[in-house]
Formats: sequence, structure tokens, C-alpha cells
Amino acid sequence: KYFVTGSSGAPNIPELFGALMVDGIQVGYCDVSKKILEPRQEWAKNILEKHPEQLDWYQHKCFEDQPNFFRELISSLKQQF
Repeated sequence: KYFVTGSSGAPNIPELFGALMVDGIQVGYCDVSKKILEPRQEWAKNILEKHPEQLDWYQHKCFEDQPNFFRELISSLKQQF
């Protein structure tokens, strides 16, 4: 499961962050505001070390795709309401 949450203009709350869960255990974490992308389990760290293209993919999702999608969504919602 992948959970994403964000805020728009709220102090002390990241603009966007997400967590990747496998069987109820947090495997990865992304905080766009602090530019943090980190695996939270040893086996996940090992996968990313052995397959750097996976790390590139997650970095792109965390720092480019998701923030852009979120900004567009928030902008659209602000216009509607």
C-alpha cells in the first residue's frame, strides 16, 4: 500500500509526503519538503543498492511526479471551491 498526504500553505507540515507499506510494515518514506527518500527496512535498502534504476524511479515519483500531480490537484480544487 502507498499512502500520500499533503498540505497547502500549512506551517510545519510537509507539502507532500508518502509511505510505502508491505504487510503492515513501513518499507519506504518520502518527504518532498525535506528532500528525503529512504528505505526503512534492510531488505529494501539491499534492493535499491543492487538495482539503482529502482532508486531513480522512486526519486522521480517522489520528487517530480507526485508533487506536480498534487499541486495541480490543489490548484483545481481551489478554483472549484
